[in-house]
Formats: sequence, structure tokens, C-alpha cells
Amino acid sequence: MHRRTFVQYSGVLAGSLAVSPLFGRLPLSKEMGKESPLFWYQKPLRIMHTVLREIDAKNYDANAVVDYLKKGSYNTLCVNAGGIVDFFQNPLPAANVNLIMGNRDILKEITTACKAAGIKVIARIDFRGVEEHVYQKFPDWFKKDTSQNPVRTNYTKPVLYESCYLGQYRNEYANEFVRYVLTNYAVDGIWHNAPGFGGICYCSRCREAYKATVGKEIPVVGTASEEELDRYMTWKTQTADQYMDRIRRTVKSFGQDKVYTAEVFSIYGVGQRIDSGIDLDSARKHFDILVSVAFLTENSQGERFTYEDLNYGSTIIKFLKSMVPDKEAVVMYGGNGTTHRLVMDPPLDLKVWLWEILSAGGRFWNCYFTNVPTQTHDNRNAFNETEAFQFVKANEELLVQHVPVANIGIYYSNPTRISYRSKTAEGDRFGAEIRGVESVLMENHIPHDFILDDQVSKERLQKYKLVILPNVRCMADKEIEVLKNYVREGGNLVATYSTSLCDTRGNDRADFGLSELFGVRYAGKKENTRKDNYQYILDKGHPLVKVDSPKTELLFTAGYTALTKPRDKATVICTWVPAIPNQPPDKAWVREFSTAYPTIVENKYGKGTVFYFANQPDLLSYETGHPDPRNLLLRTIRYLAGTAIPIETNAPSSVHIGLTTSLQKKGQYNLTLVNTTSGMFRPIRELVPVHDIKIKLKLDGRSVGLCKVLRSQSECHIKSVENTLDIHIPKLADFCAIHVQMTT
Repeated sequence: MHRRTFVQYSGVLAGSLAVSPLFGRLPLSKEMGKESPLFWYQKPLRIMHTVLREIDAKNYDANAVVDYLKKGSYNTLCVNAGGIVDFFQNPLPAANVNLIMGNRDILKEITTACKAAGIKVIARIDFRGVEEHVYQKFPDWFKKDTSQNPVRTNYTKPVLYESCYLGQYRNEYANEFVRYVLTNYAVDGIWHNAPGFGGICYCSRCREAYKATVGKEIPVVGTASEEELDRYMTWKTQTADQYMDRIRRTVKSFGQDKVYTAEVFSIYGVGQRIDSGIDLDSARKHFDILVSVAFLTENSQGERFTYEDLNYGSTIIKFLKSMVPDKEAVVMYGGNGTTHRLVMDPPLDLKVWLWEILSAGGRFWNCYFTNVPTQTHDNRNAFNETEAFQFVKANEELLVQHVPVANIGIYYSNPTRISYRSKTAEGDRFGAEIRGVESVLMENHIPHDFILDDQVSKERLQKYKLVILPNVRCMADKEIEVLKNYVREGGNLVATYSTSLCDTRGNDRADFGLSELFGVRYAGKKENTRKDNYQYILDKGHPLVKVDSPKTELLFTAGYTALTKPRDKATVICTWVPAIPNQPPDKAWVREFSTAYPTIVENKYGKGTVFYFANQPDLLSYETGHPDPRNLLLRTIRYLAGTAIPIETNAPSSVHIGLTTSLQKKGQYNLTLVNTTSGMFRPIRELVPVHDIKIKLKLDGRSVGLCKVLRSQSECHIKSVENTLDIHIPKLADFCAIHVQMTT
């Protein structure tokens, strides 16, 4: 990018570019819907990732590792090549050969053994930093602060001297390293560990490049303006992209069958003001496999840890598949987690975790932080994953290139995510609203996926009967016009709270960008309705409240409420009730419940229908769980989606139902059921079987051509009439899968 182009570009996009970097939406594969040749990494992956410690080289037994891989039904191993510590006899100048290894070459031993067994090998590299003795040899290769002192990590032991995107360590040396490994070892690709760096580098290369491109000095945090920091992030995003492109081109110079990949960020993480510059577009453009870290326990730096929601594994797969449908979406989980790595993870949680991933069309990347589970301090994790891996191996042909079936989409906004880097007045956290919507959909067995803001288009929205906007407060004018056109032509919309009240930089609008769709105007104020607040049922005959209104005139609300005024022709269903303090109880009353400020509105726009919630039923569905907001959301979704929901079932909410379809073979579907029924606490102590599940499944196609039960704990009874299947599953212990081929 030349300086002139850069200045024009950054002037328009500075601030949002760190969210959606230099590249627009990538086209989907031209081969979608057709059978086409696939590389090995585009087929169902079953990966073991052994993050070897230096000491693991002492008694390393490559044959024992391969034996575990074969018994566990793995088809790929990711193993240390080097960077921070080298597991081969590295002759390159910045080598840091594992001294415990002696004269052995662990990388040669394991790659040779894997190739003999027909197992693919991905080499793990890590160039985030080096130890003291390497730094002293090449001090000019690494990251510097404003005083030209080296920058060292504060989260590793020993501390490492950090590297940057333009320094010689991450570039000339790293690419030479990759070439050496691919030339001399039987590896099938590269796993780029920790490809990003945080903060700002002031080394000579960075300062010269920034000056040449931008025409200014690199800004200093604390004294720089927001505009200057935005400009720096634009440039950093560019250099990050070029850095990964250099590594990728080196890998691909050895053949298109060589894989290049690294992890994708957590979809609910918001990052820092000055972040790595690596985001979703980086993954879409550079990585052959989309890998997201999703361990059972949250990977935080604090001393306490909590368990992730059981459905998070399937959620991240839906997200990745929505982003790029025809790339393999893989969850990097851990047989022994990211905390307390030397002992086992709870086995029942792990089992459910894997079935959840599989139910959305995802694959497995078992990141084990010592050796294989039979060669470590705690062997209780050994073969806990084998059941799921064997299922994938046995049914590989029926699982290739599967994506979730969905005509309901949850809108995911990167600008909204980034806006949460500034503390909100409401005190909420990004993702809570999305989780609330998804929990309502999952518990009621309603298929869905995600719509990313930078992929939204008229063509993309055509597949959806309903789009849900969970507090998508930051929206571009282009997005607003696309959504207005979508509803005008017959699409349906649900939106909550602050949706479209800000532009993509987080600047407030005077009114909702989607005001015409919502049927309300913003009154300029948000009320704290967290405690002792209610909404009054105004339209008692409306389908959303008809069930409740004979018995109550008030419904629960909490969180915050945006005060709005209705536009002409909008139907006001409920209104805001001013807070009614509960103490003293004698004074806990108001003369009138109803006000002029609606909380729920139905509005017709063109051929479509929109429901706007001025409050936060999505957030409350996740954080409080009160039935009123959950029921209102569910009724709205069913009201708008109607017969487009393909699944009817009596299965309890603790049974998660997945439905995927093949991109390669038209009319091919997989229906899956994951049982999460257990006691009230995590980790799971006991899975309780569920009985007598009935499902009515309606699929695209004329009739059922083939129906095959792939896994079940009882004999399934299946009847079909035209494109509808009636399925009876007498018993579900953990996981059931049924393959269907429709005639078209």
C-alpha cells in the first residue's frame, strides 16, 4: 500500500479498521453444492496437538505416540518444530535447541514414524520471542520501547524478548526456519502459534516503515490522540497482514497441499485498544483451517476459573462456518485444559463438549499440553476422546463439508464488539445478548447460524426468514440500507435496545439508524431499570402476550430500557412502567402503570415485519433467566419464522438438536442429538438418559431417498411422507446421529 493510498484509506476507515481490516468479504467456494476434489485438510480432521515441554524430550517415544494416535483414531499430529525451543538439531543462527534432547532429533523421529503410519504432521512454530542468550546475539531483531530498550513479556517464565511484525526474527529468520523444516522433514503444513503481538514497537524497522507510509512518527500511548492511535492501528493491521502473507507464501511454495493455519480469537473477546491487528479477515484470507480455542474452562489470567457454557463448542463452529462455509472449522480443546494442565479434565463434560462440536459440523483439535495421555503424569485422560473420534472416522464420507442448516441468523457486529473496549454505562459485557438469544433458540430446538456485519449483503440475507439483532448498537449506513431493503422485500427482523444508535466508530446518532423499521423514535434517554421495574401489557390481545394477559397486567423487566416514542402505524404491545421501589411496602405503588414509552413494538415495513424491544430480553435471558423475557423472545421468533422452522419435537431443552447439510452433495443431511441432562452443577457428575423423544423433521427435497442411523442407544423408528420424517428415539444416553439423503 503506497502512502497516498494509505492516507486516503485511513482517513475514511480509521477506528473501524482494526475491526475489519484491509480485505472485504471473501467469495465462497465456486464448488459449493458440487462434488469437487478436496485437499486433505478440507476433509474431517481428527488432530492431536502435543505441546511438548523441554523435559518431554528426555524419554520421548515416537512409536508410543503413533500407537496412541492409531488407537485413538487420529489422522493428524501437530507437534513442536521450534521457535522458542527447537525440537530438532537446528543449524540456523538464532537456534535454541532443546538441551534435554541431547543429540536426538525429535522432529525427525516423530515425522518418520507418522508417515510410516499414514498420519499427517503439522509443525508447530512460535516466534513471539526468545530467551536472553538468543537476544544477546541479535539485539536489533526484536521489539523496542520508546527509549530503544528491549520489550519483554510479563506473562511467561522465563521472560521472553518480544518480536514485532517487521523485525528480522519474525521475517527473514522465521521464513528461513519454515523453509528449512519443510525441506528437511516430512511435514504437511505449519501451525503458527501466537502470530500476533500487542502494544507498539519502536524498533528502527517499524519507525522507518511507519514514517515512509504515514509520514509521521509512531505515536506514544498516553500522549497520542485517538486519531493518531487509529492511524497507527490501520498501519499495524496492514503490517500484520503482510507478515502472515509472507509466512503463508513460504508454506505454499512447497505445494497447495501444505496447510497454513493459526487460531482465531474468541468470538466474545473484545481485546485491547492497541491490539494485535489480527482479526477475522486475517483468518478468512490466510488460514486453510479455521481453528478457535474453546477449552472447557475459560483461559483467563486470573486465579479463579469457570466452566464455559456446554453449547459454546457448537456456537463457535456455527460462527466459523458462517464466516467461511467451505473451510474446515475446528475447535482446539484440551484433554487437560488451559489451567491445572497436569491433571485430567472432567470426563463427562469433555464427552458432551465433543458431541456438541460435532453436532454443528465441526472437527476436533485435541491440544494436549505435555505428551500423549498415556505418557504423562496423569493418564486418566487417555482415550476419553476416542468414541467421538471413531465416530468421525467411521462416517467420514457422510460428514465431509457439512454446514449448519439455518434460515434464522444472529447478527454479529465487529464494530459493536470493539466498542466494548470502552466501559459501557450499562456495565454489560459483549456477547451476553448473543448468548441469551442463542440459549432461547437452542433450548427450543430452532436451527440458526450467524451473519457477520462485513458479509451482510442482499444476496446473503435472501436465505433468512428472520434476522435477529441483539443490541447491535454500532452499524454503518450501508448495513442499515441493506437491512431496510431486506425487510422491505419480505424479510423479518427482531432488534433490541440500542441497536443502530451508533455509527461504526461508536459515535451516537440522534435517532436509531433503523428507526423506520422499528416503528419508534429515540427519545434521547436510557433508563436504569435493573431493579423493581416492569412493563405494562397495553395490547392484551396481541399474540406475544395473549397467553399472559388474562392473568397479569405486568411483565418482568430489568437491565436498561431505551425511552422511545412510537411512529405512526406502529403497534405498541407493552409500555415502560416507572420504577416502583419496594420499600417501604406501604408506598410501593403508582397511580398509572402505562406510560407513553413503548417497550415492545410491532411494525410493518414493506412486505416484512419488525419487532423492536426497547429493553434487553436477550441479556436477561442469559443473565437472569426469568421466564418473561425468554418467553417474549421465543414467541416473537416463532411468530415471525412460522413454518420455516424445520424441527418440531418434544425433546427437553437439555437435549441439543443439530442439523447440518452437505456443500458437496445436494440433499444430504445429518440430524444429531446431544444429551446434556444432568444435575445442577458443573462439572457434570452424571448424565441422565432421556426417553421417548419424538421429532418431526421437514427437509428440502421431494422425498426421503435414504435414512441411516449412524449412532443410537436404542432402535430408532423412522417414517417418512414426502419431505417430512417422523422420528421416534426411545432412549438417548449421550449422542444420536441420523443421516438422511433427500431426492431432489
